[in-house]
Amino acid sequence: MKTNKRTKPLNAYVLFFIISGTQLGDPAQSFQRNVYIAAGHDAWVCMILNGLLVSAALYAMVKTMGVYPEKDLYQIHQELFGRWLGKLFNLAFVLYFFIFCFTVLHSYGEVVHTWLFPDMNSWLFNTLMSLLFLYGVTGGVQVIAGFAVVSFILWLWVFLLYYFPWKYAQVDQLLPLFETGPGQIVKGMRAATYPMLGYELVYFLYPFIRDKHNVQKYSQLAVAFTVFTYCTLLINAIVFYAGEQLKHTVWATYSWYKIAQFPFLERFEIVGAAFWMILVLPNNLVLLWASTRGMRSVFKLKQKYALYACCLIFVLSSELLFTHEDVEWVSNLLGEFGFFLVWLYPFALLALVRWKTGRAKKKGAEA
Repeated sequence: MKTNKRTKPLNAYVLFFIISGTQLGDPAQSFQRNVYIAAGHDAWVCMILNGLLVSAALYAMVKTMGVYPEKDLYQIHQELFGRWLGKLFNLAFVLYFFIFCFTVLHSYGEVVHTWLFPDMNSWLFNTLMSLLFLYGVTGGVQVIAGFAVVSFILWLWVFLLYYFPWKYAQVDQLLPLFETGPGQIVKGMRAATYPMLGYELVYFLYPFIRDKHNVQKYSQLAVAFTVFTYCTLLINAIVFYAGEQLKHTVWATYSWYKIAQFPFLERFEIVGAAFWMILVLPNNLVLLWASTRGMRSVFKLKQKYALYACCLIFVLSSELLFTHEDVEWVSNLLGEFGFFLVWLYPFALLALVRWKTGRAKKKGAEA
């Protein structure tokens, strides 16, 4: 499964938009509640610590890809572990990205049902979104990157809306600082794992980047921007909501839109919920692209047929995962896998790659 040479290479700066867009797309709607329940008013510390861990893991990922500049993780697994064990590792990532995409789709579908169209059939929503997925993913990584850049730029104006909660803020709710114990901080970091997922896409986008020497820089900038954004949203939520209120507010970010007032628009939260699809769509596209790309390796299935199968599953499973508890359960499951991804896998893989390349060089020198 070699990288398609006909694909025009991407500039490294697109990684900033793809990674940060994927990290922020779904969790930014509602992540505050879970992190606050775990770590209280020091929850923002958990986001910073998680950001440092992700930054270290990302550094290891890019170093690993530097050894195999023309291969993605699926191909690296095959080379390192052989045919069958490599396929097993690849299958894990295929399922991971598919479930990730599935969760983002249903999470946004829940928002659409709650805020926009309460009577809309879930199968209709999933069908319409699947048609967009078919168009975007079949266009290839260039189309997906274009979606990511444009949607991110269009979404930036939403930051202006976070002025409204500060009119009612009670800053003393952040005090006393650093009161939370280490055990609660660790729990908060686990709760904050899912919002940070998405940086692992570097493993699959690296072969398509033209200026590979800039991959580390733009990827790290993306993570830094994500951490800054999450800390801003989390601090906003803590100073705006009372503690018990935040624990029971599912969509803390969306709820702010209710207090945004404009003379020409009465219910801005409807616009905000609809506009969020601009950020969620490229999120789904890149996750589905990564999953279906791996299916070529695992199942020897053409990517377009894998894409059709995934979209069909999305439509047929419309009623299987549509309560908030279901979505949250799967999100927590992804977070647990992501916790392993942050703490262990990138460093273990880098160590294995360096050991294997060092051993090969030693044998070559002896020969």
